[in-house]
Amino acid sequence: MNSTIAVYHIPKRRMTANDNFSACHAGYVAKTMHFALYPQAMPQALQGVWGSKLPHKKTTTRFSLKKLHLISLGCSKTRVDSEVMLGLLQRHGWTLTPDPASADAILVNTCAFLQSSIEESIDVILECAAEKKRGRRTGRRKRLVVAGCLTSRFQNEMEDLKASLPEVDAFLTTHQLPDILRAIEQIPPNPDEDYFLARQLAAPQSYAYLKISEGCNRRCSFCTIPLIRGRQISRPIPSLVQEAQNLAEGGVRELVLVAQELTGYGTDISLKDGLLHLLDALENIHGIAWIRLLYAYPWNFPPTLIQRLGQGKILPYVDIPLQHISQHILDDMRRSVTQDTQDKLLRQLREVPGMTLRTSLIAGYPGETEKDVQTLIDWLEDIQFDRLGVFEFSPEPGTLAGDRPDQCPPEVRRERRDRIMAAQQAIHARKMAQKLGETLEILVDGPSPEHPLVLEGRYHGQAPEVDGQVYLSYEYSDQEPAKIGDFVKVKIVDTTDYDLLGDVIDEE
Repeated sequence: MNSTIAVYHIPKRRMTANDNFSACHAGYVAKTMHFALYPQAMPQALQGVWGSKLPHKKTTTRFSLKKLHLISLGCSKTRVDSEVMLGLLQRHGWTLTPDPASADAILVNTCAFLQSSIEESIDVILECAAEKKRGRRTGRRKRLVVAGCLTSRFQNEMEDLKASLPEVDAFLTTHQLPDILRAIEQIPPNPDEDYFLARQLAAPQSYAYLKISEGCNRRCSFCTIPLIRGRQISRPIPSLVQEAQNLAEGGVRELVLVAQELTGYGTDISLKDGLLHLLDALENIHGIAWIRLLYAYPWNFPPTLIQRLGQGKILPYVDIPLQHISQHILDDMRRSVTQDTQDKLLRQLREVPGMTLRTSLIAGYPGETEKDVQTLIDWLEDIQFDRLGVFEFSPEPGTLAGDRPDQCPPEVRRERRDRIMAAQQAIHARKMAQKLGETLEILVDGPSPEHPLVLEGRYHGQAPEVDGQVYLSYEYSDQEPAKIGDFVKVKIVDTTDYDLLGDVIDEE
């Protein structure tokens, strides 16, 4: 029989003015995933979701069922890696257990971009190691595997890592996903297989992330990504198209394209206009209705890409992590862009009908002055971003900025972040109020995790997990409740700080 696996994905929370975050490349914070089951059976941080089978061409091998407990920490790219490992294990008979005590193996896919995420990963690993010890005392032996960014960041200190975590049976870097079979099943991976096509979604869902490249060739002074994931490796277009087709066959309606530098896709393999060629291919996939771009950059953003936004299936939505606006800070960050270039690009994007602009900023970078902060706030008032994340600078060992002696004190970084966020929240409140009375097309994501009897979805200006959602009311509708992946027309009747509430409108 075919088995089903679940992943316990612990994304970062959605930002509020009172939260204290460090600077993050992804720039965003996410709410907990949908369809949490058995919350009473484990700590809140480990609540999980049932898996759903992503169709693929390989025949699933039939084995006796073995129980897997998997925890995925961090960003959307780590989540894709977790789903790939799930798919590989599913072929060999592994099935979900929401209870780590009953698991035959525990897999932790880690995040290590910041010191805070390293600490979170270590805490989760130690909790799982304690569970492994308890199992040994009761006669239930289980393997504990640690994968992902933590292993990659400390691969040059692997012996120290192993000595610090002796309960871990195997460590896998971000480039060793297929070795999950060796680590748990003692089966060598097939070096000729495109293992991304084995990917298993964590739950039935309307959207899925499509990781189009790995690593980054940039060397921004604050960023650990090149240290962790290496240089950029663009995936071939045929592989991405096949994965997207598999996702569509599994019910996905929205593809969310992610990479460390989305607009640099293909530059490492001499593919001119690579992102545009990829978009052409993805638009032809039956069943996909929306294609969203996350983590684009102000360099490598050609006019031809601006012209594609809002056309066909390509949503008028762009996420550009800008980090700052003061030129001396951009130079010190090694961002390879000028203030004028950023400003000109944003104003061109604003001319696209229905455009939603998202960015992330860093507060308290070494050498930042009060004048820089006020310049940034004045610029935000001018540009009027629809979505914005502001993060305290985190001095990371091994980065140029992390080793500088002129660090801003933590309390200064925090105060500046709060001030910038307060300015943005006033802008956001005005934008939310403007949605009242509008009729929007909503992609239904499913029952709300906070209110299971209420359906929620998103309009095109809301990226999954980070931008809030629309709660649906059927009070004035004769329609049957929508299913995951359906589109419905909704009139917005109320707002909260981050979310919209609307009445479903019957089609005439």
